[in-house]
Amino acid sequence: MTVFKYELKQLKNNIIIWSLSMGGLIFLMLPTYLGFISGTDVLMTKALDNNPMFEALGISAALVMTPLGMFSFLNSFAMTAAAIHGMSIAFSSHTKEYGNRSAEFLLTKPHSRNRVFWSKFLASAADSLIVGTSYIIGAALTLLKIKDISVDWTAFLLLGISLVLVELMFVVFGAAAGTFFSNTGTPVLLSSCTMFAFFCLSSMSKKIHAPVLGYFTPFGFFDPGSIIKTGAYQWNYMVWYVILGSGLLLISCRTFRKKDVVFGG
Repeated sequence: MTVFKYELKQLKNNIIIWSLSMGGLIFLMLPTYLGFISGTDVLMTKALDNNPMFEALGISAALVMTPLGMFSFLNSFAMTAAAIHGMSIAFSSHTKEYGNRSAEFLLTKPHSRNRVFWSKFLASAADSLIVGTSYIIGAALTLLKIKDISVDWTAFLLLGISLVLVELMFVVFGAAAGTFFSNTGTPVLLSSCTMFAFFCLSSMSKKIHAPVLGYFTPFGFFDPGSIIKTGAYQWNYMVWYVILGSGLLLISCRTFRKKDVVFGG
């Protein structure tokens, strides 16, 4: 627990800033966007139909004209920020030991490399869970305070949790990247580029109707239209989610145990 507490303490300011930002932004933005669709007529829906942006996000024009549809639209973009956040904190957690040429975890108490790896991962995952929870609470408070709207809360929670799950997968990516590319000095930049590549791949898979490409990007695991319609995640993507995440963590942990530790300047 020593390493976990130490790493979580290092992330304290990050957790506060991101929690307030994600929760506050969705709380402020969602009412504004819901106001755009209030009283929208059939002609407006038809005008937005076949919009390439909605198609790339897996959302129809008719769906985006509903409260949950609008939330899923904003949620798709919030996922990109959450992905960068998740990958960058996990990436930085590993690279800082080599970038600063000091094994910080050994300054507290000697621990096995296995424990150090999992403690770092769990601290990053806890950060992401707290930020994701703040985001979901902010969105829920917004929908609760708006009168005259009907919300399927099961679908809402699934949409909100999908953001957390995507962020956690990028935490896994960050842990793997930090293990294999420990000397990288720009984890945030590389995390942003990785997110952008995966987001483009997900958009392409929906645009050309090639669901097989969705297996190569976490953004493709959670289709908002399908979630709202069925009230559940697609089981095939969830099985792959578990296999991919577990496999990357096990490979990364095994590699981390064999890495050299660097001290001093």
